[in-house]
Amino acid sequence: MKSLLSVALLLCFTVFQAQLKKVDLADFYNWTSDDGVHYQFILVSEQVKSMGVEAPAIIRVRYSLDGGVSYKIAEFDANFSYEEDKNSDDLIVNIRAGKTARIVEGTGSYIPDNFTLHYDRKGNYLKGYQVDHDELQKSNATYAKVFATPNENSDHMRKLIRLFYQSSEPMYRDLMLLAAQFD
Repeated sequence: MKSLLSVALLLCFTVFQAQLKKVDLADFYNWTSDDGVHYQFILVSEQVKSMGVEAPAIIRVRYSLDGGVSYKIAEFDANFSYEEDKNSDDLIVNIRAGKTARIVEGTGSYIPDNFTLHYDRKGNYLKGYQVDHDELQKSNATYAKVFATPNENSDHMRKLIRLFYQSSEPMYRDLMLLAAQFD
């Protein structure tokens, strides 16, 4: 019985990363909600095969409800794809969240977020928007502006990764290997 419970708990806590086979991309962004809460997130994904084709992704969101005294981290699955903007030569990245999130640090609950990010053809970030699932259901949804978090070099990328992942987590090693490619 004890081992069955252990296996069940293991499956519950690894199901979120089951779809992601390889870490090819890790990008960092942030936004501030209408109530002044500042959010940071990391997008971890496989390489998107081609335009319009979805790739699995994992989003981790780090935020504080007490002015930075303590932080919470939520995680949820998402689908990541990109398409060409019909009105310009830009690329639009769509990140569609799964229906549920789990808190990996802290307590409480979290509603998953959806993102639309715009890049030019050279890969320069232009603008982005966030809306959570509950807000998306409304006819007059409120969108928050999303900003790219600068990632100057591999050391800075490692610092950012450590904000979201502990060294004991399986994804941590893969993310550090990705950061090492920029040394």
